[in-house]
Amino acid sequence: MAKKTQQQIYWANSMFGQADREFNAKCAAILRDNGYDVFLPQEAVVNKGEGKSSPTADNIFRVDTTAIVNSNILVACIDQESIDCGVACEIGIAYTHGLPIIGLYTDIRQYRTGQGRMYKNLYVIGAIEASGKIVENLDELIRYLDETKTNQSSTRTHPEQHFGAVAKNYVEFVNRLESWYSPHWTISKFLKAFFTTTPTGKRILEFGCGSGDLSVYLAGHNLTTQYIGYDKSPEMIKIAKLNEKQGVFFTDSWNDVHYQADQQSFDMAFSFFTLHDIERPEIAVKSISECIHPEGRIIICDLSTWDLPQTTSLLQKELAQPIAIKDKRFNTLILSEIASLSGCIIEKVEMITPSINFPSKKDLLDYLEFFGIFGGMDLPLGLSLEKADFFRPKIEQILQKQEYPFNDQRAFIVCQLRKVS
Repeated sequence: MAKKTQQQIYWANSMFGQADREFNAKCAAILRDNGYDVFLPQEAVVNKGEGKSSPTADNIFRVDTTAIVNSNILVACIDQESIDCGVACEIGIAYTHGLPIIGLYTDIRQYRTGQGRMYKNLYVIGAIEASGKIVENLDELIRYLDETKTNQSSTRTHPEQHFGAVAKNYVEFVNRLESWYSPHWTISKFLKAFFTTTPTGKRILEFGCGSGDLSVYLAGHNLTTQYIGYDKSPEMIKIAKLNEKQGVFFTDSWNDVHYQADQQSFDMAFSFFTLHDIERPEIAVKSISECIHPEGRIIICDLSTWDLPQTTSLLQKELAQPIAIKDKRFNTLILSEIASLSGCIIEKVEMITPSINFPSKKDLLDYLEFFGIFGGMDLPLGLSLEKADFFRPKIEQILQKQEYPFNDQRAFIVCQLRKVS
């Protein structure tokens, strides 16, 4: 058997006739032989019984919906003359949760013209095509599944590449952005308040240092004996290195950080607005915790799931985008899980909630562009690099209709972790 792909497919098709059940079982076996996990509703306990069982509507709905939202992709068989109503519902649920959808359409009547051509409900077809594509046979289905898995990462903006592209204008834009907050808030203000109650003279690591602003603040206030800034973007590191001096070092190599930690563990680590851009933030925090000494602290300041609610809701509704897709921003539950996995405990959590007034449409568009939102970063909108050019003019039209200044709410979550010995 082929190696598992770690992707689960939800197989959506009519399953009440013998022919359908046999077709479903055959297709599931082929997909499993190609390394895919398949949830086949007819195999679920609630649906077994060869017509003798009487599951309730609630039983069926709960079991199958749970399987959909825990799958990676939905394959919908749409050969019926009228798309099976259960399949249509499953397509809708999958779309709402941001799952890719593949329609399997093998009926030869799709090739006919005139009265012999089979009609499909265009609303359902639109939901499939907005999330994936329609294929005509099993071989094409498997090829597309394999391509989707291979190309999955290329459809998302890679943060290090994105911020490398905007590195030259990064500081200037952040200064603009911070001027729109009310009450006025900056990372420097946060640090001033933080170090009021924290001893100085520390060895400090910054994960995701960007252009190195933290090092400038620390050096200017004599708050550290040694600072190392790490960022995956070589372009950002080039800018940060302009701030290098004795006791201040920047690198885009995590091996350099480990080498320094092996010489002497860090007392404290900071991460500002970085972890939400990482696919597995718990692994990043665990790596950070390995570089600080027992009882050392990790301070995380990042986007929360409550950030920019007006902008998020406006774009979700106007673009008719999925509303239940994965949100990579943080809340207390996510931070608690990260702390547990990284050998830390949470000492305190607080929220920073300045309002923000985007002065003009251009300013709001600049924000979306600068932070990679058109390519799927930050906001849970289901956007991607692949469809950025399609959605950009639509978003511009939506924002054109708004009144400015456009008011929204920032919601940053600050968490202090302590490494347990």
